[in-house]
Amino acid sequence: MNPLMRNDSVLNREDIPNAAIFLKTKALEFLQIIFHSLGEGTKFYYDQDDTKTRIQITDQHAVDQLGTHIRPGIIGVRGPVSSSMQMGLGGNNLEQLSMKTGQQTFNSMLTGSMAFSCISREGYEAEEIAHLVFNSFKYFAPLLRKTGFFAIKSLNIGSEVLVNQEGDHDDLYLVPVYVTADIQDRWTLNPDVERHVRNIIISSSTE
Repeated sequence: MNPLMRNDSVLNREDIPNAAIFLKTKALEFLQIIFHSLGEGTKFYYDQDDTKTRIQITDQHAVDQLGTHIRPGIIGVRGPVSSSMQMGLGGNNLEQLSMKTGQQTFNSMLTGSMAFSCISREGYEAEEIAHLVFNSFKYFAPLLRKTGFFAIKSLNIGSEVLVNQEGDHDDLYLVPVYVTADIQDRWTLNPDVERHVRNIIISSSTE
């Protein structure tokens, strides 16, 4: 089974073949572009250069915990990615069949979610960041559709939460933003691979 490469990454122009990685990478890069476009010297300006940026925008594994005490941050965490498996005639997501090679191309829709923790030492500032994130996905939904997001299904802003740092007097405030999106998933099935897998299954069942 050979997945078709998805749309290029926003910043690096790299192909992303994995739906889960696509969702997280594309969403974070989108926010990095939005906050970078605010302009150098503005309150929430983002730059890849740590000496210039005024906000961190990253995933949960790359976050600099110490940095959130110095500057505000947006931490992205990917939620579940699900697929509705349709069965029956006409419901197998088959898009194209090559009569010459037997190669099949399938096209389906995946639903995934991202949670963005907007963090600051000031509660009001955390709210500001959260609304910027919320509005960015709301207002630029048509643009996102051109880069691989089929649809932004829902947007939610959670309540402000006080995060107590053990042994530290600098409390952090967190406002979550939840984004649910549909992503198109296309892949091809090579007949040679299909026959190989079928032989493995038959061999296993007869042993």
